[in-house]
Amino acid sequence: MIDPTKNEKKAMEIASQKAGEYLEWLKKTDMAEFNKQEWSDLIEVIVTGYVEGMDNLATKAMRLEEIPY
Repeated sequence: MIDPTKNEKKAMEIASQKAGEYLEWLKKTDMAEFNKQEWSDLIEVIVTGYVEGMDNLATKAMRLEEIPY
């Protein structure tokens, strides 16, 4: 990603946190030891974390714009 926005950087932080939580749950950090399902699950956790992070940030921004003061 070239020149990520503030929200993109925050969403990457959220995705990174989710990935860390998955790795802690999995009790593995050496990706060379992952099987196909574990690798697929990690990718899903990262992508979902990023997308949900961006969605939550956008929703929060929209709510702030609706406040009449």
